[in-house]
Amino acid sequence: MDSSHLEMTSWAALPLLSTSTTNVRRPKLTFDDSVHNADYYMQEAKKLKHKADALRCRGLCSLSIEFEMTFETALEKFEKFGKAVNYADAALSFTECGNAMERDPLEAKSPYTMYSETVELLRYAMRLKNFASPLASDGDKKLAVLCYRCLSLLYLRMFKLKKDHAMKYSRSLMEYFKQNASKVAQIPSPWVGNGKNTPSPVSLNNVSPINAMGNCNNGPVTIPQRIHHMAASHVNITSNVLRGYEHWDMADKLTRENKEFFGDLDTLMGPLTQHSSMTNLVRYVRQGLCWLRIDAHLL
Repeated sequence: MDSSHLEMTSWAALPLLSTSTTNVRRPKLTFDDSVHNADYYMQEAKKLKHKADALRCRGLCSLSIEFEMTFETALEKFEKFGKAVNYADAALSFTECGNAMERDPLEAKSPYTMYSETVELLRYAMRLKNFASPLASDGDKKLAVLCYRCLSLLYLRMFKLKKDHAMKYSRSLMEYFKQNASKVAQIPSPWVGNGKNTPSPVSLNNVSPINAMGNCNNGPVTIPQRIHHMAASHVNITSNVLRGYEHWDMADKLTRENKEFFGDLDTLMGPLTQHSSMTNLVRYVRQGLCWLRIDAHLL
């Protein structure tokens, strides 16, 4: 199994390796290099998601009335954090599933669709904890960084999967606008003259909106449905790049607030870059989630 995945109830028994060869004193997960098919990772992801869906804090004794409200608030925060961590872990298995789909072209489902659905799960996990709140804990912010790294690389991967389509749309759109640019240039404009008839600032003020529109265009511009569809698809694909860089920058910003944690993670796992593989992403984030579980006593 590629990511040392175990049942959530057995995290306490997770095999750990000594980290005495580094300055990192935190435990290290063991990872299996075995490669599985997409269905295997899909089943693992579903198990984790179902566990996150059903997660409740159990085994807690009753408290006195004066502490009841405080306890309920703390319990809710604890539960939401645990659910968010588990949803993020499930997203990692869905990411592995998408990666396996890329390896096997015979898979019925598109890896792009799988990554897109994984993005939505990560977004849901992040909504459970308001890391931007002044009351957000260090754990909340660390989890946000890990989720942002995932989102960034997933968006960039989604763009790469559709890059050929984007290039094709781009060429078609450029050709269309190039061909129609000459038609637009032939339309008289009040802003361009032959020198003698160039309108003065005073005369420009006397040009009514209706006349200006009449001079510039005789009516609304009609764009063929095919061009409209290509433009929309092009924007949809290329926006993945913008989102990828945006989330990476947000992760960098939050990382500066927890330099020691992510410094240890980089030392142990190797730093993530925007060119990291899906496998490296999964291992890096899963190791980070393990430490978050330990710090939050979720094991």
